[in-house]
Amino acid sequence: MNSKIVASIILLLTLFMALPVNVWSAEKEISLDELDNSSTILQNLNPLRLLGKTYDDKARQTIITGYAVASYRTNDNGVDHDGVGNELHYGQDPANTSRFGFDLMEVGFTKRFSDYAWVAAAFEIGQHNEPGGTLDTEIELDQGEIHLVAPVGNGLDFAIGKFNSPVSWEHEDAPLLLQASNSLTFQFASPIKMTGVMATYPILENLEVRGAVYEGWDRNTSKKPDNNKAKSLMLQIGYAPTPWLDTKISYLIGAEADNNEDDLRKVIDIAATLTPWKDWIIGLEFAFGEEENQSAKSPGTDGKWYSGQVTVHYDFNRWLGTTLRYSFFDDRDGIPDIQSSQQRTLNEITFAPTLHIAPEYLGYMGLGVLPRTQHMLSGIDLRLEYRYDWSNEASTGTYFFDVTENRTKSSRNTFIAQLVASF
Repeated sequence: MNSKIVASIILLLTLFMALPVNVWSAEKEISLDELDNSSTILQNLNPLRLLGKTYDDKARQTIITGYAVASYRTNDNGVDHDGVGNELHYGQDPANTSRFGFDLMEVGFTKRFSDYAWVAAAFEIGQHNEPGGTLDTEIELDQGEIHLVAPVGNGLDFAIGKFNSPVSWEHEDAPLLLQASNSLTFQFASPIKMTGVMATYPILENLEVRGAVYEGWDRNTSKKPDNNKAKSLMLQIGYAPTPWLDTKISYLIGAEADNNEDDLRKVIDIAATLTPWKDWIIGLEFAFGEEENQSAKSPGTDGKWYSGQVTVHYDFNRWLGTTLRYSFFDDRDGIPDIQSSQQRTLNEITFAPTLHIAPEYLGYMGLGVLPRTQHMLSGIDLRLEYRYDWSNEASTGTYFFDVTENRTKSSRNTFIAQLVASF
């Protein structure tokens, strides 16, 4: 299926679903003022994130938050990227997977000392399938950061340590997602974590700038280890021109090739969140990358790739919502980060209804960088996701493998029933 055709279909579906927007639900809209202002997002305790609000006495204490994920998943064909890109538990399922599992548990804490100093950390225990059906358990420090706010102007916030990358439109943590799996754009077009120093300055309530110096894109693989000798840089501008539009543009540059500090990876990422109507969320992201002297198609020249995603989410009421998403990763020159290096285009389309089993909302997830766009965070969610992946290869090779672990398949069907509980 051609990616342009799929994008056109999703655009038409978006316009079609927009027509009956006023007749779906007559339920009273819930305002933020009516909710308990607590959240599992550690950074929401940052006064810069609360748009002028200050923390209360409870926030002076050590706050412990976290979440757990259990699921049933089944598929026909498998995929293994050996930790390349963002290492996702979803992405490493072998062919003919059919299993129940307790996938992940994360526990984090935040200790605030004052308006200008606090520390936050989160530990993760996760399980996923390795090729051959082996169940692997990982325990890691998912994030750990010390925040210091310099009393300059509106406050210059420094985060030092390991923190979530602010580049992609999507989040990593399950409670902050609108579906069970991440897009191809999230997986391959930006780093998921950064280890280093990040500085954020809010110029206005709807405008901020952010810069970071960090170790590079974590790949967590023995075959292609991280190149952290040369540091990477990020610059980001976030701007919300209206209450229903939140945008951010990011530029990343750094040496990411193995044992090579001279050739740079350059990425421009543009993301936007739109809420043009009540109960609707539309997420858009487009990324362009250039890898110096890394083309497999024409050795000695730069490799180029494009990626993008469209996400449409609608809440029928406080109990039920649904998400439709399309994403692609167009590897024009066969960069060496995805299995065998060759020209290919990866595509996926996902449909994911979500039932809020415990809709006593814990707060909100900020889908924008500022964040101006907000979506309620439920206590327990049940997500039923169908995902179809397909690839177009330039050669006779294929991306997905069958039960014999031979790469003979060009598409993949996956179903996930996922429970996410936040505390």
